[in-house]
Amino acid sequence: MILSGLSLIMIIASIPALIIAAAGHEYAHAKAADLLGDPTPRMMGRLTMNPFVHLDLIGSLALIIGGFGWAKPVVVNPTNFKDPRTDDMIVSIAGPMANLVMAFIGYVVMQCLEAANLLG
Repeated sequence: MILSGLSLIMIIASIPALIIAAAGHEYAHAKAADLLGDPTPRMMGRLTMNPFVHLDLIGSLALIIGGFGWAKPVVVNPTNFKDPRTDDMIVSIAGPMANLVMAFIGYVVMQCLEAANLLG
């Protein structure tokens, strides 16, 4: 298990970050598709940051047990895009880009907390 070297406190503290990361990732796919003209994610209720809409039960359990998990994929209909090939690539990269942005924000917050001597 990937979390085996971490303390129980660190594992518990990581859970909110993992939930936010999964929800943000899937929301980014949905928002990109919506902005590019595909109403499918909006019609399916996926255009939200509510993590319960995006989390997959089996994927969440797999993450806890085996260190690898997944969220529910956002359904997209590329025929609704102006340029299906390019727009589908943009939608595909939106999730990982959201993860990079969230990681950078988390890094900056951690550096600020450490500089303020609030991490102990």
